[in-house]
Amino acid sequence: MTNVQLKDVRKDFGSFTAISHIDLDIASGELVALLGPSGCGKTTTLRMIAGLEVPSQGHILFDDEDVSEVPVQDRNVGMVFQRYALFPHMSVEKNVMFGLKVRGTPKAEIEKRLEDILDVVQLQQFRHRFPAQLSGGQMQRVAIARTLITNPSVLMMDEPLANLDTKLRGEMRRFIRQLQQRLGITTIFVTHDQIEAMELADRVAVIFDGKLAQYDAPDALYQRPNSIEIADFMGASNIFPCSFSSDGIAVTSFGQLNFDASIVEHRSGSGSILLRSEAIDLLTEKDETVENVLPGKIIGREFFGATINYSVDCGTAVITVNEQSRRMVDVDQDVWLTIESDQIWVIQESV
Repeated sequence: MTNVQLKDVRKDFGSFTAISHIDLDIASGELVALLGPSGCGKTTTLRMIAGLEVPSQGHILFDDEDVSEVPVQDRNVGMVFQRYALFPHMSVEKNVMFGLKVRGTPKAEIEKRLEDILDVVQLQQFRHRFPAQLSGGQMQRVAIARTLITNPSVLMMDEPLANLDTKLRGEMRRFIRQLQQRLGITTIFVTHDQIEAMELADRVAVIFDGKLAQYDAPDALYQRPNSIEIADFMGASNIFPCSFSSDGIAVTSFGQLNFDASIVEHRSGSGSILLRSEAIDLLTEKDETVENVLPGKIIGREFFGATINYSVDCGTAVITVNEQSRRMVDVDQDVWLTIESDQIWVIQESV
């Protein structure tokens, strides 16, 4: 297992700065996702860690050893790309052991490693098939096996699930996570999919416009974003301007809400309040015993099978509520929304 560090890393392509002063510390055996929109610099960051690009500034360290200018072939890293790049004329087992053959690994060792890795990625029964006879998920497992058989110290994956359908992507996410935990290999995973990042990663590095916007555990990133941009990117739907005080009171255009001031770094000022849609309870009868009650009327309803999204008009704002579909409340019905204080997050305005 290898610890990976990026210290003040920058990458310029001529006059264009692709990556600006990124610092990252990836612990041994950790799975970190590099998350961001297309063109933000996440793949460039991965390529610098792999040795496919040289930083214009800063240092990349593996176990405290500076590898910034060490070529890719001397870094002992493994790369899995979006395109499987399998040899169509080779069987699964020949594709998998190709890298070892090129390195001149003894035949007996190749055969042992092949048996081990085919077991790990559950491909024994497909070993004699050719790529054209495999599903997308099976081809991706071949690509992963081909990388893992070389025993890399760091595994890097660049949008490896982008070509799979929705159901298969979910299955492959679980497979990759279980495989990574079983092997304990330091893994860096590039994606633009927020769900993918949150499901897979121990920590997520969000990159916007070549800058590291936030580096945190998935739940912290989702529940406690450090900016409106992060909250919006992570799918938050209820973000409203507010003023707030150190005694835990936030004033909005649609009412006053109590929040847990102990979890907010800046405890007074102006900013925005974040109400996660799934943390809001929708009541069809008013309850005076609960906190943070907002009266409203349902003006829209979207059915998604397991869940229902309600749009609730609260006078000066429309609030989205996400509920499990165990009931269905009618449009135009009067309702009351309530949310517990520790489920409210306040984001201070940047100064």
